[in-house]
Amino acid sequence: MRTAADHLRKHPAARPSTLAFIERRNAVVEQLKRETEAARRPTRKSIIGRFMPWFGRRA
Repeated sequence: MRTAADHLRKHPAARPSTLAFIERRNAVVEQLKRETEAARRPTRKSIIGRFMPWFGRRA
């Protein structure tokens, strides 16, 4: 995800409103990422994985 600094490097005459929009968009994306991480249920371990952890690692 590009930041406002990256955009400014590529477009030196970028409008301040564009840079502000990029910052807002990135903040929203980060917030949504955090919410989805928190909402995701922890994965269940299978019975074999729980009681025989070596079973999944065998070659």
